[in-house]
Amino acid sequence: MQDATTQSELHSLHSGGDLPPINNEPTGPPGNEPAGHDGSAGTLKGEPPVAGTASPLPGSDPRSKRHTFLPQRGLYYAVIAGIIAGVLTALLTIVITLVNAGTFHAASRQIAVDRLTVRTALALAAWELLNFTLSLLVGFVVGFIVGRIAVRRRLGFLAGTLAGAIFYLITFLVSLISSYPGNLSVNGTTMTTGSLVISCLLLCLWSIGGGLVSLFGTWVATVRHPHYMRLGE
Repeated sequence: MQDATTQSELHSLHSGGDLPPINNEPTGPPGNEPAGHDGSAGTLKGEPPVAGTASPLPGSDPRSKRHTFLPQRGLYYAVIAGIIAGVLTALLTIVITLVNAGTFHAASRQIAVDRLTVRTALALAAWELLNFTLSLLVGFVVGFIVGRIAVRRRLGFLAGTLAGAIFYLITFLVSLISSYPGNLSVNGTTMTTGSLVISCLLLCLWSIGGGLVSLFGTWVATVRHPHYMRLGE
């Protein structure tokens, strides 16, 4: 009875506007809102990008700096360097021979009568050693230059091979001149099948030797290059 009276009074008060409407939803402090909104805001503002997205700074990775780009037209520079080196070495040899023409003529006369003196032989050995040393030096310098310009070591070997072949061909053609002081035989050089075979073998030897010397120079020039240091890892 009492409960019915209380409910009727509350209903009359609610209908009269004296009490605010009662909500069935639970109320709490403003800080206890659903965490879904904060999580989405954190993803948009402070959360790092999802795995698989592209980095905004692709070049910031230090590993990407190791990928070096080799120079273009390396073959062109190697061929030009080989031609210049071969012609230069042949010219140096010819000039040295012409400057010491007296020594070579004396050696030719002594060889003809089979009476080569020790003094003349030592002089010939000294000049031939000088020519050989200059050839090695030019081959090394050419390989070093090709290594600095073209980087690739095989191009240094190519330049040295070309230089050695050109050097031998020029000196061989000059030796066919009968009055050339470098001809130590009195009758000159006779072209036979055996001499041609020997000339071909010497051409191969000079080419391979020049290539190896030039390859060494290229190796010295590129031993600290990032391209070969990366390959050695």
